[in-house]
Amino acid sequence: MAWTYRIVDHGQHYVLHEVEVDDDGSVCGWVRRSIDFACDRDRGAAGIVSSLEQALKEARAAPILKLSKDGSLVTA
Repeated sequence: MAWTYRIVDHGQHYVLHEVEVDDDGSVCGWVRRSIDFACDRDRGAAGIVSSLEQALKEARAAPILKLSKDGSLVTA
């Protein structure tokens, strides 16, 4: 299993979330709070930029997910 960044359609808006997927890409879990980016002082602003670039790469590569009525994520 791995954590990745995914765009989630909440109906009225889209949000970037951390999503856990298994080896075949199925959603196993997700962080319901939207993503914020921070890093330790020793990494500086470059650490945030690096995290943002990684999130963008992952979000572009994966299909958008949709929040279903029962609170689970499904492929949009």
